[in-house]
Amino acid sequence: MLTLLVGTDTTARTKRFDALVDSFLKRGVDVRRYTDVEFNPEELKALSGARSLFDGTLAVVITGVGDTADMRDELDSLFAVFAESEHAFVLSENTLPASSIKKAEAVGATVETFSEKAKFKKAEVFNSFLLTDAFSERKRSLAWALYRKAIDLGVEPRELHGKLFWCVKTMLVTSTAASVGESGLNPFVYQKSKSASRNFAPGELESLLRELAVLFHEALVSGFDLEASLESFILRSLAK
Repeated sequence: MLTLLVGTDTTARTKRFDALVDSFLKRGVDVRRYTDVEFNPEELKALSGARSLFDGTLAVVITGVGDTADMRDELDSLFAVFAESEHAFVLSENTLPASSIKKAEAVGATVETFSEKAKFKKAEVFNSFLLTDAFSERKRSLAWALYRKAIDLGVEPRELHGKLFWCVKTMLVTSTAASVGESGLNPFVYQKSKSASRNFAPGELESLLRELAVLFHEALVSGFDLEASLESFILRSLAK
């Protein structure tokens, strides 16, 4: 079974994703979580045919894998495996090419899309790119002030986490990619992120990406206050 949640309305998509995970947990389903950090095609193939605790079904939830070209290609190749499995596979992605969505639909996946058109008016006032630009330029005071402004305007901390995660991941991708084609990114985004990545020391972006992944999991699983944790992350990460 394969369910694909895709769209840039991260608030609505995350709400739907959380509802699915909660439904699995309430039924006692063994839930396994993967992000792009833990993404392992061979391990996921094995899970598709594995037996869970008490001989029940598994629910495998995967987020943030489709942002880079290499991982996206590997993900596409797994759609049929996931769809044919007796276990539930749920993928949540900001964006995927139309070709990938067609491949998922062709193997019988349930595809749900989430558009930003239906956002609350209050949240639309805030331009999240101001925050990501300030973060990538290491403007600590400005990034913190913009974060607080966003929270005051009613933007969800999970949405801001998603924007920062995308920002850091994009800088990391461009710091190692030899060309815009290899990165799989828009040329403007590639050049901008490539330049910004030089503001961070070797290995720093990898560390920040891991920390953001941990913050999200702690908030999701342990109920930690994501708003406060993310604010602390911004201040700590950009300290000179």
